[in-house]
Amino acid sequence: MLTESLAALAAAGGTAVVSAAGTELWETFRSRVATLLGRGNDATERITLERLDRTAAELEPAAADASAWASRFSDALEEASPEEQERLAAQLQELVDRINSRQPAAGSGGIAVAGPGGVAVNGPNRVEARDGGYAANVQHFGSPSENPTVPGRPPA
Repeated sequence: MLTESLAALAAAGGTAVVSAAGTELWETFRSRVATLLGRGNDATERITLERLDRTAAELEPAAADASAWASRFSDALEEASPEEQERLAAQLQELVDRINSRQPAAGSGGIAVAGPGGVAVNGPNRVEARDGGYAANVQHFGSPSENPTVPGRPPA
């Protein structure tokens, strides 16, 4: 079973595949994903490239199934030895960061994709409560806090 942070990274990888489809980064990205998931197996790399090409061929990239790619990344991470898992996670994080840091061309509007229950933001994200309302913004990077605080209350 993957740690929460690796599972989140796999989900981010799935979203990155969908976000990268049709961009100027696609050819390099798809090649690196195939290498990452193939892990030295030429047949697996070839199958991964075919799957990536089918994803890119979707008429609307946002309609492509990011969760299927998240599952493939999860499987690769879960099957890897601890040392290989660390290397694969670093490679996947680099790919995700590359896609997430990409600045859309002027007038393109960009694309932000989130899975079920998720929120995707393409640009700055400001969370604000007004008129007695509540606001929260949780981002998980690494291990979750053991004792999270509640806004407006002192830590326990």
